Amino acid sequence: MNSRLWIGTLAVIASMSLLAAAMSSVFIDFNWLPPVLIIVLVVALSGALLRMSSRIQASGLTVLLQLVIGLLAVLILCVPHTLAFGILPTPASMLELFARLGAGIDDMYKVIAPADSTPGFTTILIVGFGLITMLIDGLVSDLHVPKVAGVLLLLVYCIPVFLAPNELRWWHFAAVGAAFIVLMLAPYFEQAESFGPLPPLLAGGLALLLGVGIPVLLPDVSVRPPRQAQQADITVVNPFLDLRSNLADQSDKPVLAYSSSDPLQPPIRLTSVSEFDGQTWKPAEFDIDPFAIAVDGLPNPQGVSTDTTTTEQTMNVNVGGFDQSYLPAPYAPAQVDGVSRRWIFDKDTLTIVGNGEIAADQEYSVTYTSVEPTAEELTSSEPVTAGQFADTLALPDDMPSVVSDTADEVTAGAGNPWEQAVMLQEYFRSDQFEYSLDAPEEASSDAIADFLSEKSGYCVQFSGTMTAMARSLGIPARIAVGFAPGEETGENAYEVAMSDAHAWPELYFDGIGWVRFEPTPGGPAGTPPPWSQTDGSAGAEDEPTEEPTEEATEEASEEPTAAETTPAAEDETAGADAEADGMPLWWIPMAVLALLLLAALPALVRILQRRRRLAEPLDPEAVWEEIHALGVDYKLAPAASLPVRDHLNELRDAVAEQSADADYLPAVFEDLGEAVDQARYLDRSRSDLKHAAPHIDKPGIDEAVESVRTHYDRVTPRGTSLLARLWPASVFHRR
Repeated sequence: MNSRLWIGTLAVIASMSLLAAAMSSVFIDFNWLPPVLIIVLVVALSGALLRMSSRIQASGLTVLLQLVIGLLAVLILCVPHTLAFGILPTPASMLELFARLGAGIDDMYKVIAPADSTPGFTTILIVGFGLITMLIDGLVSDLHVPKVAGVLLLLVYCIPVFLAPNELRWWHFAAVGAAFIVLMLAPYFEQAESFGPLPPLLAGGLALLLGVGIPVLLPDVSVRPPRQAQQADITVVNPFLDLRSNLADQSDKPVLAYSSSDPLQPPIRLTSVSEFDGQTWKPAEFDIDPFAIAVDGLPNPQGVSTDTTTTEQTMNVNVGGFDQSYLPAPYAPAQVDGVSRRWIFDKDTLTIVGNGEIAADQEYSVTYTSVEPTAEELTSSEPVTAGQFADTLALPDDMPSVVSDTADEVTAGAGNPWEQAVMLQEYFRSDQFEYSLDAPEEASSDAIADFLSEKSGYCVQFSGTMTAMARSLGIPARIAVGFAPGEETGENAYEVAMSDAHAWPELYFDGIGWVRFEPTPGGPAGTPPPWSQTDGSAGAEDEPTEEPTEEATEEASEEPTAAETTPAAEDETAGADAEADGMPLWWIPMAVLALLLLAALPALVRILQRRRRLAEPLDPEAVWEEIHALGVDYKLAPAASLPVRDHLNELRDAVAEQSADADYLPAVFEDLGEAVDQARYLDRSRSDLKHAAPHIDKPGIDEAVESVRTHYDRVTPRGTSLLARLWPASVFHRR
């Protein structure tokens, strides 16, 4: 066993393991670390084992075989369910692997480090560390340039430096420093092997001491300004985009489950949309406050006085596959337990947003203040000062006049803002309007005007139109986006599906704050809250509207539901399986034939080389090259320092015993050696061997070369002899 070879391999394993430890700042958990360390071990150890075979090393196939072994290990670690018998790749294996890599790239755009190690992230790390390990292993063990490998190591470490600078600690620098020093000392480990294990141990201890000790003396990077402070604003995606998509599919795919004993069953809010430019409603941007951490508690809701009727409620939430940066919670959340400190909030809207986090797979509890004003409290509310609510009173200059004219007409006779709001709600919930998914997928100014004319739409049109009309009356208004309460699955237990996506208006009343209204007469909306009804007539008016509306909703959702019965991810997998199942079987014999041709290619090349070297007119150097190539094939090539004539004399003595003509073949070798010397040392670049000596001619050379092959077959193991013919090493390597 070549101990030097293993010393280099162990140095690569140690440095890559330390690099993996230094990468831990990018992730919250360590679930990614075991498979990464496994791929490092597999790639490095397979390279060492392959180099132990001089034939494989001479053939130049080490890297190719190492790549094949590494790829198989990647498939086993990342997509084991696609492998036949748990180890054999199938056509679906590579498709699933690329899908995982694509999912990892998508995750990069969704989260900010440190993040959870999703399956996509883990796949990227496994593939990346496998390739980097193979590259560094080649630089150290084959090319013997550890300095270049060390530079590559430091370049890889730039990833956590840029992605998670705030999470770096002294031991991250210690790990990468030790990894770099281990690579730099790898040649010295090899040179010290004759002195026993003490020098490598001392060098390793020195590397660890330098890697750990130097960073301790440096300033702690945690004192640097937090990265959040470098960003002025956080812009969240317009939730209407997802809302319209969710309303269109009407699928029953679960989004979240929750339990709550709140008798009002409030909708579950994601955020509030307040900016309207005449074309698009979108959330207002808000400054990032790194200290506005949801688990530390949220402030009291805006505008709620001590005289306002409120109750404290608790909801336990279990989110499923909801890949958004909003955390679902009823309004107004006061305390969130069970999530990380990277969930921050906007103090104005009490929207909870993940700073590098998504809501998928989160399990938490929310304590919230349920604002439940009475009609008397709302009636006594004074009109607000327009200057303080300019943003939530603003309307575009090109807003159609029909919006304000209709608002004035509907609310004629109202004595206060609350009565105006109730009249607007009753107007939309009357039998003049119907709930339909066939409406345009927008709530722009033109769409609002069309909605007031056609009187058919879904929650986006109802909430957007009531919000615009309330603003025209001087009532601050915004749109809340989220989910309706969902379906009851047990005592105080509910499940919310994608079809429960919903939007509703929130109107502001002085001393009470933001109050929910429900103008949408159908769909998942449910009944209006009690403070938005005067004498119960609104609820009575709902009944004739809801029956046909529900039927219309079912009819409108039949086609999307049938089309959406399979989630997108399952569609892709099913498509991949169908493609694999439908693949014609002719590719199997073609693949086998291609492999056989590939395996036979070196032998074919070797035959062509032999014919070229032994072609007339005979060249002594070419003939000697053929004899030397036979020695390489059989692993019996002479040392470079051995003169040609001496080697040919050895072959002459070896084949003389097996020759039928004891005088003829030895003379061929002697004359060949003399001709090679003449060509090399007497400046004769080409010599016709027919005229060099009477024993040399084409049949004689062919017989001499064949006798050498016969001799090598006799003195080498049978496996070596067979491999020399089927996979001749001289095709790949000459020494």
